[in-house]
Amino acid sequence: MNSEFISISCIPAPTFIEGDYVVFEPGDRHPDRNNLPYFILIVVTRGRLFISEDGRNMTVSPGESVILLPKHHHYSWKATAETTEYYWLHFAVISEWDAGPQPMPMRSSVEVPILHYHTPQPTLYLLRQRRIENPKALHALFDRLFATSTSQMQNNFWPTQQLFIDVLQTIQIVGEEETAPFRLARQVRRYLDDHFNETITSRKLSQVFHLHSSYIVRSFKSAMNMTPNEYLIAYRMEHAYKALANTDLPVQRVGSMVGYPNPSYFATQFRKRFGMAPSEVRLLHVMHEPRQEV
Repeated sequence: MNSEFISISCIPAPTFIEGDYVVFEPGDRHPDRNNLPYFILIVVTRGRLFISEDGRNMTVSPGESVILLPKHHHYSWKATAETTEYYWLHFAVISEWDAGPQPMPMRSSVEVPILHYHTPQPTLYLLRQRRIENPKALHALFDRLFATSTSQMQNNFWPTQQLFIDVLQTIQIVGEEETAPFRLARQVRRYLDDHFNETITSRKLSQVFHLHSSYIVRSFKSAMNMTPNEYLIAYRMEHAYKALANTDLPVQRVGSMVGYPNPSYFATQFRKRFGMAPSEVRLLHVMHEPRQEV
């Protein structure tokens, strides 16, 4: 059984394209396809399917699923020996994804402000091939998905996509399969969020998490695509911008609130981030406030 992992960024989310239920008689073969731009999810309900991807042979038995990668060569490496039935669907992914021996955290393909980003885990983890824990429930989801996608009901796009998301949630891997570096990065990020207005150094993080600072930095960067210090600066700056735009607090007070008691250093960091001085933010928002009629 293929034990590879597929890791997919959910921002933006995968999209259902099409699907169906097929029956192969003995001697039939899966279509020979090359460079199809979609992922293919197959769930066998009866018989055995002999499918190959770029010469890598896989046998899929009843109660098992397999996922074929986009833009690869898929074909039957052997004809079916008995009546074989299975569900299949195509889904598109335009975000970042990876296939390999370990699950890999994927960053969002869309820039999301750190201050307002509350999704703790934007990566979908799937196994290339696996046994389905509750096949009857999954089969029922497939039936509803295909019935909705082919109905004449208007505006059935969103109900169809919701059912497809339910399918992914049923077959996804959660929890224990997260890598140790990603779990550490998530813990470090929570610590930074809770203590962003304090003095935080690599030595401090090493003391808090009882790990070498270089390992913490590598783990955080692999998951977040930035170092803990870069994340901390960005988080502080977004808090500062929000305070300057929505309150009358003095600039120096705002700087102290986000961990910069030195006004000059705060102004320098702010200008690097936003291309303007802190005082300009307040002026900008005053100019754009709607005038009240008298």
